[in-house]
Amino acid sequence: MKYLLDTQILVWSLEDNPSLHSRTKALIENPDNIMLFSPISLMELSIKLKLGKLPQFIVSIEEITNQLITDGFDLLPIHLSHIYTYQTVQLFEDHRDPFDRFLLATALAEQIPITSSDEKFSRYAPNITVLNT
Repeated sequence: MKYLLDTQILVWSLEDNPSLHSRTKALIENPDNIMLFSPISLMELSIKLKLGKLPQFIVSIEEITNQLITDGFDLLPIHLSHIYTYQTVQLFEDHRDPFDRFLLATALAEQIPITSSDEKFSRYAPNITVLNT
């Protein structure tokens, strides 16, 4: 099964953070699963690194990318269908984060579940399969 990981899940995975739910950790560690990450998450991480919002990361975005690939995650390239689908993702006044919305659009366009720790993601069901962890 394929899964798209939200940026926060990627960060927690890289940190081996105890906040990473055991269910999500089991999904990630299951060799039968294909765990995908988006360049959008890399862009979000790059911005957060530049703004100093991730002080625990003293590495470059290139090193983060290489570590994710080394850890067995697959990079899902951005396709035009992801951009087109962005327009169909419902807009909630209190959830306007463009990175989150693009990840949701990607999951919808690819018809794959997305894992997230953000409870707001559950609002997008049943159109998008969200695994809140």
